[in-house]
Amino acid sequence: MKTNIDPNFLSASDRDRADAILRSCVHCGFCTDGCPTYQLLGDENDSPRGRIYLIKEMFETGQVDAAQVTHLDRCLSCRNCETHCPSGVAYTDLLDIARGAIEQQQARAFTSRVGRWLLRRGLAMRGLLILAFGVARQLGRLPGLAKVLPVRLAPHRSSRAPKATQPATQQVVLLDGCVQKAATPGVNAAITQLLALSGVGVVRVPQESCCGALNYHLGDHAAGLADMRRLLQTLRDAAPQGAAIVSSASGCGVTLKDYPSHFPEGDPDHALAQAISARIVDVVELFRDHTIDAAPARVAVHTPCTLANGQQLVTNVAEVLTRAGLEVLATGPQLACCGSAGTYSVLQPKLAAALQDRMVTALTANGPEVIVTANIGCQMHLGAGTQLPVLHWAELLWQQHQALPAAPEAKAGD
Repeated sequence: MKTNIDPNFLSASDRDRADAILRSCVHCGFCTDGCPTYQLLGDENDSPRGRIYLIKEMFETGQVDAAQVTHLDRCLSCRNCETHCPSGVAYTDLLDIARGAIEQQQARAFTSRVGRWLLRRGLAMRGLLILAFGVARQLGRLPGLAKVLPVRLAPHRSSRAPKATQPATQQVVLLDGCVQKAATPGVNAAITQLLALSGVGVVRVPQESCCGALNYHLGDHAAGLADMRRLLQTLRDAAPQGAAIVSSASGCGVTLKDYPSHFPEGDPDHALAQAISARIVDVVELFRDHTIDAAPARVAVHTPCTLANGQQLVTNVAEVLTRAGLEVLATGPQLACCGSAGTYSVLQPKLAAALQDRMVTALTANGPEVIVTANIGCQMHLGAGTQLPVLHWAELLWQQHQALPAAPEAKAGD
């Protein structure tokens, strides 16, 4: 794609990166096959190829119009287009550059800018999140209110100690996450117990901060990079050297693994970003060599975009649960995104609800008892669209392990 970017519209580094990405697109249209918004709306401007043209126009004219903002805001950043692209177009990087430019130009209406600012600030306040999700969890117990809440959270369950714990032969750093710690604190507790069964000890990082995904993907790149830099330096100082750094929320994990792209050569934290990102693993990667026995259940597995497209861990959760003895059911049509997409379900509620409905229909096609996923946003969004319990897969695995019959105690003389 021939380009002629306005030299005054972007920084030099963004301009060079955008130019290279735009030139790599050959207009083939394979990306449209996997785009959730194009499948819903049938509008070329709501496909990756159409959005690339809109971005090109924005960068070349040095102006942002309302149509560009509308159609770019409708993108989920699910990266499914990248898995379909034969030319390797880094569409998500291009979209992030465009969203940063829109934010700098203050091209949205004042009320929209204020709403997005409040969203960024509110989700960064951990105490407020804990209070809000605690209230939502209690309200969800009331049948009349449960149906109208925008999210649905499973109640806490009591947990007993593991039946048998091996001495720890390995140590990992387990990140709590921002929203997950507030909304579903039982997830990391379950992971800690599961890892103990496998002889893996867990270390927590004091004063863990946001990974930066929230601010960065909403276009506030300066705040997002500051978040990333802060967490990098915290992990450098507090995480034991050489230990794997484990994320149990795939949306955070894909951001952490992508840190080196945000700190290029010449940046003071370039080497640190490379070193830390090389140690990041999703929690499912730890269970490739460990099998946890579990009581049977019929399970539908939802694989978040950030796990499948972002981290290329497409079948890992299903494999772990199958080895444990759970029945992983085939689902309906394989769909790209559930509609959660970070803050998308808040900012684009109608499109998010339509995608939620499609995903729930596909997941419940064969009568599961429970739906599992690997990302907190997806868990809450899907939970609001079905009466079935929706859990993080590790929390379900721990619950079903606890449900196994207790081994009989050995008698004296046996």
